[in-house]
Amino acid sequence: MAFDLSILTSTPDLREVAPVHARLVGAMRYTHVARRSQTYSHADLARWLGTPCAVQSFHVFLDEAGRAWPDPIALNPPCQPLFSYDEMLLVDLATAAARNDRDMFDTLLRDMVGVSGRHAIWRTARRLMRYLTTLVG
Repeated sequence: MAFDLSILTSTPDLREVAPVHARLVGAMRYTHVARRSQTYSHADLARWLGTPCAVQSFHVFLDEAGRAWPDPIALNPPCQPLFSYDEMLLVDLATAAARNDRDMFDTLLRDMVGVSGRHAIWRTARRLMRYLTTLVG
């Protein structure tokens, strides 16, 4: 039986994930595109996130991740329904933070981010997910 490489390389489809995960990825993509085209607004980002309360925490989370990431964070274009690997990892980190699962969080990042970077991302992910999980929880 042949090995199907697509199983190993597949990423989630934006149309088939939990709403909070779709909001996170949509907000990441919106922020990137809107800043490049100089059309960014907090109000639009708040609509993507579902609450204006999460805007600052979202920015701090992505800023800390961006500082700690070994390479620039790769996002798929808005028209692509599949997650990039970085989008998938950021969503997994946010999910672990929402579940207060520090062991899983550290396992996901241990090989690419040092202790201080992991701690900074953890703190900001926990803060962000407090706002987002109240929307769906």
